[in-house]
Amino acid sequence: MNGKITAMLLSGVLFACAPMQPPAATMPPPPAAAAVAPPPPAAVPADRYVVIRRATCDTYLALAPDDRAEASMFYIGYQASRFGSGSINVGAIPTIEQLAINYCSAYPGRTVATAFANAYLRGR
Repeated sequence: MNGKITAMLLSGVLFACAPMQPPAATMPPPPAAAAVAPPPPAAVPADRYVVIRRATCDTYLALAPDDRAEASMFYIGYQASRFGSGSINVGAIPTIEQLAINYCSAYPGRTVATAFANAYLRGR
């Protein structure tokens, strides 16, 4: 075709043939990020017993944040049950937890149950 534009009529449809242009460059996919596997979770011993009424505040405060949050939820539910509550104000949970943390910080040798009993009564 010598670089000239040619028009063809096929079945009543006009096609214009122009010199072929190379296809637009597409972005290659981003290189795969170095797959770094998260460390395996720490194994929790199968037979680790905690005496609910004797666990101390210093042990509670030494827990990892996620573990402390789980322990807090347990102790809030435990205190709600002890006080005969059939429901709990979910909005008060952060306040109760913070009151218990403050109590434990002030009295690290006392029990977590005592801290949450005090916090539950004050925060509900």
